[in-house]
Amino acid sequence: MTAARTQSWIDLKIPLWGIVTLAVTILIQTASLLMWGAQIDARVTQHSEAITDLQNKATANGKLAETVARMDERTQTLILTVNRIDQRLDKKGY
Repeated sequence: MTAARTQSWIDLKIPLWGIVTLAVTILIQTASLLMWGAQIDARVTQHSEAITDLQNKATANGKLAETVARMDERTQTLILTVNRIDQRLDKKGY
């Protein structure tokens, strides 16, 4: 009985519409997968560009901070110089 059961399972005939349905389903899933992959690729590219832009801005901000620090130091030096000139003028009576 087991041999007869196995043989009837092997001889199972699949209708043509079943094969067509299976093929169409696989094609639709493959197309969906490709579209999803393209969307992910676009997002990765967009995020990569955003990261690059942020890195460029950070570099520019670092240069700006350096410039401000130099200007602050120059201002401090100018204040000291003006104070010395003011003290000399006070000693001379101006």
